[in-house]
Amino acid sequence: MKSPQPFSVSIFTAIATVIFPASGYALEDNEIARIKELEAQMIQLKQERVAQDKQLELLTNELIGIKNQVSQSNVAKAEEKGSSIGNLVYANFNDGLIFEEGTGNWKLQLNGRVQADYRSYTPDAWKNDTFSIRRARLGGTFTFLKDFAARVEGEYANDNAGAKGTTALTYGYLDFTRWPGAKIRAGQFKPFFGLERAYSTNFIDFTELSLATNNGSIFTSTYDRGVMLFGDPLPWLNYNVYVVNGSGQNNDDVKDTKDSGLRVNANLAKLTKQENLVLHVGSSASQGSIGFSTSSGNGIAQATEASGIQFFNVVNILSTATTNRSRSGIEAALAYGPVKLQSEYISANFEGTKGVVKFDNDIKTWYVNLNWLVTGENYAEAYKSGVFGRIKPKHNFDRKDGWGAFELGLRYSKFDASDFKPLLPAATANTSYTSEADAWTVGAKWLLNPNARFLLNYIHTNFDTDIRVNGKLDDTEEAVALRAQYDF
Repeated sequence: MKSPQPFSVSIFTAIATVIFPASGYALEDNEIARIKELEAQMIQLKQERVAQDKQLELLTNELIGIKNQVSQSNVAKAEEKGSSIGNLVYANFNDGLIFEEGTGNWKLQLNGRVQADYRSYTPDAWKNDTFSIRRARLGGTFTFLKDFAARVEGEYANDNAGAKGTTALTYGYLDFTRWPGAKIRAGQFKPFFGLERAYSTNFIDFTELSLATNNGSIFTSTYDRGVMLFGDPLPWLNYNVYVVNGSGQNNDDVKDTKDSGLRVNANLAKLTKQENLVLHVGSSASQGSIGFSTSSGNGIAQATEASGIQFFNVVNILSTATTNRSRSGIEAALAYGPVKLQSEYISANFEGTKGVVKFDNDIKTWYVNLNWLVTGENYAEAYKSGVFGRIKPKHNFDRKDGWGAFELGLRYSKFDASDFKPLLPAATANTSYTSEADAWTVGAKWLLNPNARFLLNYIHTNFDTDIRVNGKLDDTEEAVALRAQYDF
């Protein structure tokens, strides 16, 4: 009965022996398979990483190549600007907004200015205190085929009539500029006579020109129509010769005779090695028959420096059949570093017939002014072709560099038309005139940058006799003028 038990145990042991080793082997196979799977994934990731590294390297090389192409293109543009076939247009701002083609065949420069003034006068009865737009201009100069230039500019600041809605032409001319020593200009332009009137009104030393040169008796207009030959035949010599109508701005002539003149000036400092020195001397002269485009003509009149009251007026003297005017003037300026001394003397003779009375009378004027750039800028750097131009501050007004440039000025000017005293109109209860005046002007100027400035002037004018304006009798006008200006 005992023999079956060992047999059962043996069977059980055999079955267990078979089952448990099989389970161990199955577990080991699964781990091996997982290891192989992970190894395969790692190999795949390494291959992908290599591919990504190669792709990253390609992208990096492509980026470097593009940067090099851009850099080479910029260099090529700079080098090929003068030989471009004209497909590209370059723009920059240099005292004006300039568009130009690389060949130099054409260039367009846009320019403009705004001068916003406030003026206060004493006596109050003579002139109203006022805000005004002294000048508001926009125009452009188109240079083409290298030797030609055309300039057109309009004035949008009209007079005090309040109903005037048209734009007045200031410049409208064509230049031929092939020879620097002999340029030709035709159209409407400013005939250069004297130093102060050769200035652009953007750069005059004070808010207005002196009694010697502002629009009035000696200069009946700023602009005229005709032809002019001008240039710099030598580095130190400048000249202009012109023939114009003599009838003023935007006027054709009703007379066959014309007004002709010339100006010759030299900067003798160019004969030395002093780069911060200007030693300017010059002379101007003109001769002609002057008048307006209407047969009624007009008078010879003069207002104060402050654009104030009219103190001299010879009524309708230009309505005579012939009024001959001859002018002569001498000019000088000495500028050394930040200091400038400038002066002019101008004499004008008027000869003609008023009714049955013949006249042959002179007007003599002169001025002298002293200017100082407190911040140390150099006047010589602003001098070119016989005139002083744009002052560039050492440091523009901004948050980093500085406060711009500051200038102080003092001027004395004299007007003497005493030779015309017998021709002055008879005094009335409301109006009377005088024939002599002098003025002191004290000025301060703040140049924020080369294009923006503020000017403050005090002008004291004395008359040789009492004059009557709006029924008020006095011998003095005082004025304060403040200007905010931007030009390009």
